[in-house]
Amino acid sequence: MKICVYLEHSYSSVWSGGIRRAHENQVRALKAAGVALTTDPSESFDILHIHSIGPRSLYLAERYNGRRPVVMNSHITAEDFANSYRMSDSLAPYLARYLKYLYGKADLLVAPSPYTSAILKDRYDVEGPIRVVSNGVDVKRFGPNKKKRLLGRARYSLEGVVPFSVGLVLLRKGVDLFCEVGRRLPRHVFAWFGRIRKGVKPETLRLVASAPENVHFTGHVEDVAEAYASGDIFFFPSFVENEGIAILEAAASGKPLLLRDAECFEGRFTHGVNCLKGETADEFADMINELATDDTLSERLSAGALAVAQAHSLEVVGSRLREIYSELVN
Repeated sequence: MKICVYLEHSYSSVWSGGIRRAHENQVRALKAAGVALTTDPSESFDILHIHSIGPRSLYLAERYNGRRPVVMNSHITAEDFANSYRMSDSLAPYLARYLKYLYGKADLLVAPSPYTSAILKDRYDVEGPIRVVSNGVDVKRFGPNKKKRLLGRARYSLEGVVPFSVGLVLLRKGVDLFCEVGRRLPRHVFAWFGRIRKGVKPETLRLVASAPENVHFTGHVEDVAEAYASGDIFFFPSFVENEGIAILEAAASGKPLLLRDAECFEGRFTHGVNCLKGETADEFADMINELATDDTLSERLSAGALAVAQAHSLEVVGSRLREIYSELVN
């Protein structure tokens, strides 16, 4: 059994680095699980596993439909595309129609979370089978690292207890709330590690330009593991995530998680067990103050978050995908 794990690189760059990370994670997970694979569709293979939604991906899905089992990862939905870039809100309904057509070409869809699986069934009317498999996290790579912490805090001029986020700077990810909470807590340095891409909503640029002095936007980082090591409280007020690889990476790095009380996190993250959840700037400010002063709470939440990361390790992901491929072949 040989799998073609395909990512349309030129088109995926338009979307999110998270998609590339998910593809890389699953390739590594499959290799560790002993699954023969290629990333080149010109080679021979038994199952085509597509990770992108561009024209080449659609072409391959139609070409092999009925000839080889076709699996698709549903990394993208219209829901997580909206409120991100210029005209994204207007384009989201059209994207939803295209995705419904594209995902309908798959013999099996892989959803990165129960939330995304429910979206595909309820809003996209997907009739075929859906399996929930995490995009995975390299628990060893993102484990606590004192050297990276020292280097990162020096590189980004960080002191004290630092609330931080990792990912593209987008309205959907709650950059407005991040800045507002930073404004309420001037004694803390807030750091957002991630790029501001061309084409983001103008409001995003205005928020960054008017952010308080204690809120830092670092831009692109060479070593994302260093970024996680540098911060102390992972503050991620995103509205919608199909999974949220950054959350898993922060959990693997041993950081307490502070998340928005959003539908996409229900069932996966539990307030007071493996995270804290809030909705307003005042709530988040109070929670950051509590985590900064209560070591027992911080350590308990960190342990709970690490357990989540371990349940989504590359070893778990590789084993689950191997089972799915075997089902399709048999």
